[in-house]
Parts: sequence; C-alpha cells; structure tokens
Amino acid sequence: MTKNPDAWMLNQVLDQPEVHDAILITADGLVKAFSPGLDQDQADSIAAALAGVQSTSSATAMFCRAPADSWRQSLVEFDGGFVVTIRAHDSTFLSVATSGAADVGQVAYRMHEVVAQLGREMGTALRQDVGSGT
Repeated sequence: MTKNPDAWMLNQVLDQPEVHDAILITADGLVKAFSPGLDQDQADSIAAALAGVQSTSSATAMFCRAPADSWRQSLVEFDGGFVVTIRAHDSTFLSVATSGAADVGQVAYRMHEVVAQLGREMGTALRQDVGSGT
C-alpha cells in the first residue's frame, strides 16, 4: 500500500485546467505528497530529478545578480507541456506538470495561492545525517 497522507494538499492545484500531476518534495529529494496520477516509484524518480532542477536553478542566481538563496520558481518547457516548480516552504518545493495548452501564468499563480494558504503544512525538516555514529 502506498503511503501518501498529504496528497490532499495538492487538490487545489490539480483542479486547474490542463494540469496533469502535482508533487510536493523536500529540498533533498524526498516525496512528501503526490497526485493520484503517479505511483510511488514514479514520484520518487520525479522528486530526485526535480531536486536537481531546483538545485541547478538556485546555483544560477548569480547570473541575474541575485543572492544564492533567492530562488523562487523554475519553468521547464517541453514540446507537449510544462513543469512549474515553486518554493513551498524553506525546505519544500511544489511542482506541477501541465499540458502545452495550460495557462502557465495562471497555474503558477494558483500554486502560490495554495502555498500561501497552507504555509507550514507544506514544510518539512531536512533529513539529518544518521551516518556511522562517529
């Protein structure tokens, strides 16, 4: 059985036209919640990739003369759609996959509204190193 108790947080984003799926991930690539269109393995794979996208985006902040920790959102465009990723909390990111017909501005606006409404509910603590115990 898949554990996905926080999926309810994604409902208000999933009801937007042309939105396929949504996922809430931690900055270190763990899945916090995912939409019903995904299974756990897909969500885990997407989370790892999106953590990389966010990290790469953050690393390019100096390109626009912004502080390193100032990343807010990324947009990746494909022939058939978009992936929008926004900061949901200090250590959590919300990503949405859409068709190419989506109004990406409206989708991103709705994502930001949901994050503003849910605030801390979307946050999570980063994993702590449980290493070798030394």
